[in-house]
Amino acid sequence: MEVSDLQRRLAEFQVIAEEVLSDVKDITPQQVKHWIVNALLGALRWDPHDKRQVYLDFPIKKGEGTHADYALLDSAGKPRLLLEVYAPKTPIRAAAEEAAKKARAVEAPLVLLTTGSEFSLWFISEKDAPAPLFVLLLKDLPSNAEGFMGLTAEYRLSETGIEQLRKSAIKLAVLQMLEDNSEKTFDAMVEWVQAQVAPGALDDATNGAIRDATMIWLTEEHLSMPLFSAHEGPHRPHDLRSTSARDWEQFPKGPPGTFQYKFDTSKTLDVRQGPKEVKQALRMQGLRTSTATAFGGFYYSLRQRASLPPMPAKSAS
Repeated sequence: MEVSDLQRRLAEFQVIAEEVLSDVKDITPQQVKHWIVNALLGALRWDPHDKRQVYLDFPIKKGEGTHADYALLDSAGKPRLLLEVYAPKTPIRAAAEEAAKKARAVEAPLVLLTTGSEFSLWFISEKDAPAPLFVLLLKDLPSNAEGFMGLTAEYRLSETGIEQLRKSAIKLAVLQMLEDNSEKTFDAMVEWVQAQVAPGALDDATNGAIRDATMIWLTEEHLSMPLFSAHEGPHRPHDLRSTSARDWEQFPKGPPGTFQYKFDTSKTLDVRQGPKEVKQALRMQGLRTSTATAFGGFYYSLRQRASLPPMPAKSAS
């Protein structure tokens, strides 16, 4: 599955889940399981009705009644991810500690916790405290599709899939840190990542992810410099205001694909253009997406709302 395909599937899931949360007040964990979690698994191409893939009420200790709400199984039938559903406002850190105990008991390296509106994925090692790979709100899932690739059924949570999840989480975390403070040294980034999402020795995955993120960020920086950009913009990256697709509404009486900024109608976008042109238009108006890798979801979402294909058709050569 391509990242763009997963973005589309997660965007469709987001619409379904938001409708459920809007229609059902005081939603219960059981309702979250049936109407939200099952739909998420479907978006990731897991079949919640196939016990060889998804095991409901997975027993942790036989005879003691301890179970996990869901276990996602690898191709050998071993649990690789435990998924637990909680009521809103549940303290996530405390829930992660409890879920980690279950995961260690069955040697599952991942735990996914959700309230239906928030999703957090944790890496579980044998000795270290559970490490958060991501904590995302429902509305942020499509723009973070890259971070979910290792969770898709295509990988069946193999070592390769888990390695990709860790690398994506580290890369996104470093990108966010660089956008907040570009003066960090590589050693400082390593120390920060190890404390936040990758405890333990600096392995190849951590090292590579930090370097990948740094290169992505530097590329973003270069796009704003006159030497690398055909049109010099008046704003530096750290002066830009963060925006999301929710901040934009279709331009009144304009052609499909034209949008205006809700908080300043003088700011407009034409997403019939390619992603490079749209990103440049954002910068010229003092705006950017929350992270470098969030732009794809932003661009896709606006084109979807305008009933345009995910990417503009290439002009005939």
